[in-house]
Amino acid sequence: MVTHTLRRRMSALATVLGLGIGLPFALGATPASALPSIDITKTHSGSFPRGGQGVYRVTVTNPGDQTTAGGSVMQDTIQTGGGTVTFVSGTVIDSDVDVSCTFEGNNRVNCESEPLDPGEGYTLTFTVNVAEDAPCTVDNYAVAIAGGIGDSVHDPTTITGGTCGGDGGGDGDGGLLSILPVNLNGVIPMFNNITTNNNIHSPGASNVSRQAFGLNAP
Repeated sequence: MVTHTLRRRMSALATVLGLGIGLPFALGATPASALPSIDITKTHSGSFPRGGQGVYRVTVTNPGDQTTAGGSVMQDTIQTGGGTVTFVSGTVIDSDVDVSCTFEGNNRVNCESEPLDPGEGYTLTFTVNVAEDAPCTVDNYAVAIAGGIGDSVHDPTTITGGTCGGDGGGDGDGGLLSILPVNLNGVIPMFNNITTNNNIHSPGASNVSRQAFGLNAP
């Protein structure tokens, strides 16, 4: 009698376990690993010159296994330098779906697309004008959202020309701090014509730095 009862209980347990395993697949439930996703990348080439133009490139994709729940929204904002670095035009250069964009002021652009199937996406380019008084470094921030999931990216940009050097120094002098001439009320002589010669030796040797000073009377 005990053996018979145990067998019936084991049989019922097997039925429950079988339903628990089989029902999700029978009802078409999505495995946890099969999910939609959204990915955004933002790049630019080289530096942007003061008084000139530059181009940003934005790509939004769905690298997941399922179609996004609803269309995607992409927003691109010039956070640092807004007003001096401004959007002037945009172009869809590659897309698997319909995409439309509108400019909000001169430092933000909003784009919307249809739902993205797995592997689908779109690439946009945006041309910006760079004012003569633009800061030496500009930060561009972009975010993409679809079906409650999102991704974001920052794209720092070096501005050159004028008081901005080629390496994007933020002090307005290209990263080289000019301290010459020096004249503290005639107490300290004024030095200029400083030259520096740095010699980089092979591994294991030492680095040598030499300075020559030319003295001018105050």
